[in-house]
Amino acid sequence: MAKAAESNLDLRFIPLPEKPAVIRRDIGRGTVGIARLRCDTGGLGMLDTPALEDAFLISHHLSSFRSEIWVDGKPVPRPPNLAGHTTIHDFRRNIACRMHTAFDTLVIHLPRAMLEEILPDGGPQQFEDIAVKPSECIEDPTIAAIVAAMLPALDVPERIGLMYLDHVSCALATHLVAAYGQVTAARSGGTLAPWQERRVKEMIAARLDGDIRLADLAAECRLSVGHFVRAFRRTTNITPYQWLLQRRVDHAKELMRDGTRTLGDVALDCGFADQSHFTRTFSRFAGVSPGVWRHRNAAA
Repeated sequence: MAKAAESNLDLRFIPLPEKPAVIRRDIGRGTVGIARLRCDTGGLGMLDTPALEDAFLISHHLSSFRSEIWVDGKPVPRPPNLAGHTTIHDFRRNIACRMHTAFDTLVIHLPRAMLEEILPDGGPQQFEDIAVKPSECIEDPTIAAIVAAMLPALDVPERIGLMYLDHVSCALATHLVAAYGQVTAARSGGTLAPWQERRVKEMIAARLDGDIRLADLAAECRLSVGHFVRAFRRTTNITPYQWLLQRRVDHAKELMRDGTRTLGDVALDCGFADQSHFTRTFSRFAGVSPGVWRHRNAAA
């Protein structure tokens, strides 16, 4: 495995006019990197990944473009229309690519250590590999949906809670292991102990702004991130991020009983990116918009 200094995480091997803006998230034993790569001025020519490391680059193509890829010196077939396809690059291989035209792609750097943590600590299963031919294109609606959830966060990363990106990154890793992972035989799952559930909920409730990491919650429970996320869902029937959103909605209801607060103020006080995000989330959980809910309760 390559040293950290030799990682491809910063995407420096891609000669875009401006340095790629990579959002880093430390999750468990690995660092995930998320970036949107866009080039509007034609091809970039030949690209070679400089470092071999135990990690994968998930590239979801938002537009179609023309390119050629070689893995360990052998050409890899490409479909005529790349839009909506996903390419999984294995950084343990020598990868070369020639970009002929403009492109728009969302990339996620996933270290193997994170995929290994999807399986519970001490269980009989071990993650071995991803059963997809290196750098070949696949059509996967789940990956496309996860990418669609990431795109708004990349536009305003400073306004998106840390747990949101952790949550979406873990969802992608979990899907890759479930759909394409080579693992050992099935195993039974567990739930959180009462003290773990109580402590995690206290931590989330204390940081409704979302400025808390899944790694922090997992460490408090003395579990890996992957094991923690599965155990939390088995215990509560929802994910940690969904539980955070529910607590935000509950807190918003308390604040809206004070008729002097605007909905914009309530949204920011409860950790939502903006009033639009607040309205969508509140409506999904409460069944009515914040304005309707406040009107009904004020009338009551």
